[in-house]
Amino acid sequence: KDETLPLLFAVKQSNLEKLENLFWDVSTPKTKRYRQFLSHEELNRIISPRDDSIDAISSWLSESGLDVAAACRWTKGKEFLSCTLPSFVAESLLGVSFSLYSHSSSGLTATRACEHYTVPIGVAPHLDFVGGVHRFPHTPRPRQQRNVNAPLGLQTPSSLRTRYNVGSTVAGKSSANIQAVAQFLGQHYGKADLTEFFALFGSGFTHRHDVDRVIGPNTFPAGAEANLDVQYIMSLGANATTWFWSTAEKHAGQEPFLQWMMDVANASSIPQVMSVSYGDEESSLDVAYMQRVNAEFMKQGLRGMSLLFASGDSGANCQSNVLRPLFPSSSPYITAVGGTEGSLASGTEKAAALSSGGFSNVFTQPPYQTAAVEHYLSASSHLPKAAYNRSGRAFPDVAAMAMNYVSVDTLIPQPIDGTSCSAPTFSGIMSLVTDGLLAGGKAPLGFLNPFLYENAEALHDITEQCSGGCDGESSGWCAAAGWDAVTGLGTPNYPELLKAAQSV
Repeated sequence: KDETLPLLFAVKQSNLEKLENLFWDVSTPKTKRYRQFLSHEELNRIISPRDDSIDAISSWLSESGLDVAAACRWTKGKEFLSCTLPSFVAESLLGVSFSLYSHSSSGLTATRACEHYTVPIGVAPHLDFVGGVHRFPHTPRPRQQRNVNAPLGLQTPSSLRTRYNVGSTVAGKSSANIQAVAQFLGQHYGKADLTEFFALFGSGFTHRHDVDRVIGPNTFPAGAEANLDVQYIMSLGANATTWFWSTAEKHAGQEPFLQWMMDVANASSIPQVMSVSYGDEESSLDVAYMQRVNAEFMKQGLRGMSLLFASGDSGANCQSNVLRPLFPSSSPYITAVGGTEGSLASGTEKAAALSSGGFSNVFTQPPYQTAAVEHYLSASSHLPKAAYNRSGRAFPDVAAMAMNYVSVDTLIPQPIDGTSCSAPTFSGIMSLVTDGLLAGGKAPLGFLNPFLYENAEALHDITEQCSGGCDGESSGWCAAAGWDAVTGLGTPNYPELLKAAQSV
């Protein structure tokens, strides 16, 4: 009862319809406003909550005895209010009882409530949700292999740069170009690991030797996920300014993805490309929560950020003969990156069985992908027998190699796989495309999907193998000509992507 709890109040924002219309205008090629992004201040003027919403929430908290000025912090746009308050005040405010929970395998702890919370009838219209009450922290981890598939060989920066036609001489040149990786739950990168990685695998191309900026904590020990992401985004997006965006792991504290969203919303400057390996089952999340997350994605797209998420490592994710989509992969407002595998000797790529994909049960299919998805569903000779929503947002959008990577962790080269490998790889290549645009005086691409679906020929189409499904490893979604629900539109072809970006 004497504990303090961090809670995040997501205040309803203004002009959401206008926000979405602007988002599509700046994100869709051939529109008059394409890539005419908004400043942080311009965005806040459009989307900031109404004064009566701010007053209603402030008054409610003050009437509970909370000193809002001392215990709470507003974001610049006042779309989030972060408070640290005694547990008995939080219980009284929300009508719940908090308990301390511990995760058996990871040891992580979180203070959460089992009951549904309630808020006064005069406050409810002004809130999207209260964060830190129910959801437990969760993040996927890349798989570490102990038995490497020797015939396929290990993927290194040089092999990937060759595979995706980046070559050894292409490197970032624009000081305005910034790429970043986001990390959660105490995942920190090791500077010594990065130095060793480049000593072993970085001799064939120009690159930076360390991250340029760390946002949030980065302490010992380093984590495999963070090391992997930093090492490969800096290898594919070589010589681009790189940020490491870390969200603190707080004992029994706030769900880290929410904290990251709030921090990004509050930042006056943001990277042009952000790689994220994070996801949850769509069915485990509240629709209001996902809709608010989508609004935050749109806001960053309006500022010119390309957000890329690993699609997940559970294949078609079959449970009780139902295919369970993952979020944020199923969000229409981000780029989901699936996974492939392939031989170094042949240079061919096939779908990786672990690559997650499918159809959202919440979000409708956006126009940018309708034709491609309809072709897949009508032409494919192998579709899963399990239930799925064929009219939902389909994912992934693109893919990159996901198997047999080598990353340095605790100064030791380790084989590793998963779409957590694919996301920083594809992100690094898109960072090079962004660099080429900025160097030529052009704006970055922002939200990528409308551009990618209009320029599918700029990617390597993957047409072989299937993801895991209800009846085994190859019973999920199968790769096919054009878009498919395991590798999306395909894997990157850097020169063609750059050429397409420069022509729009």
